[in-house]
Amino acid sequence: MGAITTVNDIGSTPVMTEADCDAARRLSLRGVRPPVKVPGYENEQFLGYGAYGEVWTATNRNSGRRVAIKYFTRRGGVDWASLAREVEKLRYLFSDRYVVQLLEVGWEADPPFYVMEYMENGSLEDRLQKAPMSVDEAVAIFREVAIALVHAHDKGILHCDLKPANILLDHHHKPRLADFGQSRLTNEMSPALGTLFYMAPEQADLRATPDARWDVYALGAVMYRMLTGTPPHRDEPGANQLTAAGSLEAQLAAYRQFLLNAPKPQAHRAVPGVDAGLAAIIDRCLETNPNKRFPNPQAVLVALDAWSLQRVRKPLLWVTGLTFAGVFVALALLGQYLFRTTVNTAKQGVVHGTREGNRFAALSEAKQIAAQIQLRWLQLEAAARSAQLRELLAQGGAFATDEKLGRQLDQFLAQRKEHGDTQFPEGEKSALWFAHTADGYQRGSAPTSEFGRNVYRGYRDYFHGWGEQRPTEPPPPGIIQRPHRSVPYRRDRPDDKGIWSVAFTVPVFSDDRMPQPLGIVGMTITLANLPTDHTDRYTVLVDTRPDAKHGRRGLILRHPYWATMRDEPNPPLYYAEEVVKWADQAREHNNDDLAFEAGEHYIDPVSVSTDSVPGQSEYAGEWLASVHRVLVGPDQIDTGWVVLVQERRDVALQPVRDLQWRLGYVGLGATVIVAVLMVLMWAGMIVVMDSTPRSPVTRWLRRWAGLSTSNSSHTLTASLTPRGSSLAGAKTPRDNTAPTSTTPAH
Repeated sequence: MGAITTVNDIGSTPVMTEADCDAARRLSLRGVRPPVKVPGYENEQFLGYGAYGEVWTATNRNSGRRVAIKYFTRRGGVDWASLAREVEKLRYLFSDRYVVQLLEVGWEADPPFYVMEYMENGSLEDRLQKAPMSVDEAVAIFREVAIALVHAHDKGILHCDLKPANILLDHHHKPRLADFGQSRLTNEMSPALGTLFYMAPEQADLRATPDARWDVYALGAVMYRMLTGTPPHRDEPGANQLTAAGSLEAQLAAYRQFLLNAPKPQAHRAVPGVDAGLAAIIDRCLETNPNKRFPNPQAVLVALDAWSLQRVRKPLLWVTGLTFAGVFVALALLGQYLFRTTVNTAKQGVVHGTREGNRFAALSEAKQIAAQIQLRWLQLEAAARSAQLRELLAQGGAFATDEKLGRQLDQFLAQRKEHGDTQFPEGEKSALWFAHTADGYQRGSAPTSEFGRNVYRGYRDYFHGWGEQRPTEPPPPGIIQRPHRSVPYRRDRPDDKGIWSVAFTVPVFSDDRMPQPLGIVGMTITLANLPTDHTDRYTVLVDTRPDAKHGRRGLILRHPYWATMRDEPNPPLYYAEEVVKWADQAREHNNDDLAFEAGEHYIDPVSVSTDSVPGQSEYAGEWLASVHRVLVGPDQIDTGWVVLVQERRDVALQPVRDLQWRLGYVGLGATVIVAVLMVLMWAGMIVVMDSTPRSPVTRWLRRWAGLSTSNSSHTLTASLTPRGSSLAGAKTPRDNTAPTSTTPAH
């Protein structure tokens, strides 16, 4: 792109033409001597050639300090007022570490020169030509340049031509401002032209007055260049035709209109590592409307520091928030663990206590039944030892023809029944006493019944003791040899139809040296008359021997459901097979304290439907059950009966559920309180760390906590936004005039 034509009465910066550039290249390639010998300095190396002249490095003979000497060999093209202005501004900025320092001026020499600090790392433009710049490095330079501008503005100097070529890097790679040839004091009204694509649109006007916001735009453009490699709008369509507009004013107007109509730069947002906060700062610096731009570099620095603080604070807040969340989750998990542990411990305690209680109840009930059986056998054995009963049963078949014998036997049995029933409470008295001769015929009963005499009963289990009903025809299969409990059966009498009964019998032998069986004497009891508990906890009697009808084991003899089945002609039969398994293990190990595996989750067989019987829904659900065998006497005679005490699991665990709800409410309340406290703590950290809060509530909280509160929009220095300035001259983006530094011209 060609150079913009300069106007001398404006005080423009000289611009190298293509011929100048060729001459500079030729001069750079050959060895030459400096134009003039500067007293006290030893020239070393030619660095470059620019629009003003040549730049050499030299060494001070006294101090050995290395410097850069700029010779103004092109006096015809030099605006001495601009040169004097630069020297004047550098005098104001003497000892400022953010500015390349002026050491000496040789106005009287031919050609004139001035001596300045030597920046061995060249310009920022040189750095950008070598390799891409990381976001962190760009931000560091961006901040240093902003500070440099703040220092210059504080001393009333506006740079007005900020670009990478005018930013030099010292031996620590820290940026220094250079080339103040276009700079203006805040009280100056003359215009100053900068470099295309680094110059604010309102600056490209020969009637504009210097403004601090010009440097803000150039600062944003430099940052954009460091991130993307090109200045903003440089690659937009039509950018290359800006200098073909004719006169200087036409070119400036074309440039101004081009920036105002161009879309906002977006390339910096695609750079990895540029977040929304940094992009917003750059966007505001590059606002074409100066009223929307940062008012001065101080505001840029405040925003950049706020972004940096936010950048540091954000992970800290996230870590803190995640820590609080982790603590909350840990407390929640710990609370849940304690809650579950407490509830499970309470549940296990209730289950264990309930089962122990049921076990004690089953043991007590089994002992009580065993004591009753033993007492009944003792009563029957006492009757069997009676000489009168022996004499009567010894008559055998004479009962069939002698009615008197039958009445005597009935009377004997009635007396025994009456005496024996006095030892049992109501409801547990015997239903019938009877006696059989050895041929299997029933010869007497109490109470007396027309169906109870001279009737063959030898096939009954209570007579032969084989555990099943034998054929009804003689001869009898044998006779019991010891006290016996029969298999349960249903009585045939119409008034007792459907009721389970069981017979207890003992043998009757002759009283001589070789006892002969004379018959048996026994009694029956009705199992349905045994007492039951309430429906949430009750006792069940299970027969683990094969039943008389089907030969199945585990027939349930006593259960509350029988109360509703008494009027049924054929009530359903239920079998507790799990109880049978436990009873077999107890017999095998001779230990009634074996754990009943189904005891914690026992399912009542009465509630289970099968193909042959319906389930009783009122007994559904899980039960806590304990069992104990019925063992009679000191010899622990196994009757085959098992007492099972069961209690509804949900009823037993109701106190645990109540505890669970109470603990749940308390835990929920504690969780809410802890969550609120942690949110308040996290919010407190945000309040403490945010020194420029936007929310009035946050500001009030900071004041209430005694913390200082600032607002970036209120802390900007008004003195840095003067409206009076001047325009010096324009340079093209390819203007590589050597700044007042050691940077060689290209």
